[in-house]
Amino acid sequence: MGPVLVFGHRNPDNDSICSAVAYAHLKNLTDPDNVYVPARLGPVPAETRWVFERFGVELPQEIPHVRTRVRDVMTEGAVIIEPTEAMLTAGRLMRERDVRALPVVDRDGTLVGLVSQRLLAERYIEETELAGFARMPVTVEQLARVLDGEVLAGSPDSVVSDGVLIGAAEPQTMAARIKPGDVVILGDRLRSQPLALESGAACLVVTTGARPSDEVVELARTKNASVIVTAHDTYSAARLVSLSQAVGDLMDTDVLTVGPETLLSEAAEDLLASVHREAVVTGEGGEVLGMLTRTDLARGIRRRVILVDHNESSQSAVGIEDAAVVEIVDHHRVGDVQTAGPILFLNLPVGSTATIVATRFQMLGVEVPEALAGVLLAAVLTDTVLLKSPTTAPLDREVCERLSGIVGVDPMEFGMELFRARSAGRPFSAAEVVSSDVKQYRAGDVDVAIAQYESVDLTELMEHADEVRAALEAMRLDGGHHLAVLMATDIVREGSEVFATGKVRLAERALGVSLASGSVWMPGVLSRKKQVAARLVEASGA
Repeated sequence: MGPVLVFGHRNPDNDSICSAVAYAHLKNLTDPDNVYVPARLGPVPAETRWVFERFGVELPQEIPHVRTRVRDVMTEGAVIIEPTEAMLTAGRLMRERDVRALPVVDRDGTLVGLVSQRLLAERYIEETELAGFARMPVTVEQLARVLDGEVLAGSPDSVVSDGVLIGAAEPQTMAARIKPGDVVILGDRLRSQPLALESGAACLVVTTGARPSDEVVELARTKNASVIVTAHDTYSAARLVSLSQAVGDLMDTDVLTVGPETLLSEAAEDLLASVHREAVVTGEGGEVLGMLTRTDLARGIRRRVILVDHNESSQSAVGIEDAAVVEIVDHHRVGDVQTAGPILFLNLPVGSTATIVATRFQMLGVEVPEALAGVLLAAVLTDTVLLKSPTTAPLDREVCERLSGIVGVDPMEFGMELFRARSAGRPFSAAEVVSSDVKQYRAGDVDVAIAQYESVDLTELMEHADEVRAALEAMRLDGGHHLAVLMATDIVREGSEVFATGKVRLAERALGVSLASGSVWMPGVLSRKKQVAARLVEASGA
């Protein structure tokens, strides 16, 4: 079923990414039956990059969506075959490996065709009258190989390209039906064998392991004909001869191929509309990675995910409605994510998701590694604004003390260093200010985007206030939001400069302020969730 993805919300903040990485680590230790992979849904904030580099922790990969891909359901390790192999070999491989089709690859491993049970069945139907090799000649070596036979006369490279005849009639009757170039299959018939060669047979297949006389072998050499002896009986030999053609001569070259990252919904449309029952999954260089069958489609597999630091669809990954949510770890209000059955939902009224993750380590008796303790500590400090946010709970303080003890740092000094890393040595960007940490909310019928930017000094931001307002409006229009709000939080002064565009009157009414001058300072306002979002939702009557 593939790994379980663990990720936070879109436009991830420090808490979102740190919590996902730490929780994935915990799950891998406590649930060995599954593999948990941390991920992120957007760019890495500067402070997150700083803390991960400081503690030597690898940043999670960004994922574009969680819709089911071909690689999530495909059968890996496809059984392949080369075009020079006989159709008999293909049939045996299908039976032994219990597959319906074999990708045909060249010596470089590149896909060149497909051979299937359907093709084998058609070949049997075509050969009910032993039509021979007029359309598709074979070599003596190919015949000997499928017959498990021995070439007694003639060159293995000799080509036969005419009919196939079973020498079961009286010698004279048989001779009358042989055409020059035919392959004649017969048993230990002492009179018929030389007569067949005299009548122009290009190849004599002697069955039941009965070796022809030296005179017959010498006659074949004189006539430039071939002799093959096989242990199979005549009936079996006749059946096997029809499968002596090379796979490359009969394979389908119009093969349906898909890439591993192709959405399963798109691949399903192509596969169900195709005459094929399977598609070959190939890499960028044409190499075979696996097979996608109609059976794979019917299994209805969905990607499994764990949501941290959010539980609302609008804040989650693209395609979350197509995924199977197996756990949620969050400290926000309960949103609209639905699941097919009961799941573990850890939701506590604390200031940081990292606090819940750290507590979960303790509950399960798992020691937090020093590096992850540093990552979790950074998340608690940023999400609680150095424990000053009104959302800060006693448990946040307890966890902060425990984690800082593991890391061996003063939490407040470490926190200030962390916040300074957010803008250290970087040119000011209004677009980055309004887009680096954004969450969407529904306030009645109003779609609201609330961005938060935290700093130890807002002087530079206020010098670019006009650019900030323009960037905020651009973000609102691009996202189709009715209202966009920016909280520019000053950690040292313990308050926020609030900007708004769009339905500004709703923000003014909810927050009890005037935004006539473009922004307003709100002392003590540090929490987006509790002091801004909650007021907007309440004011809308939702």
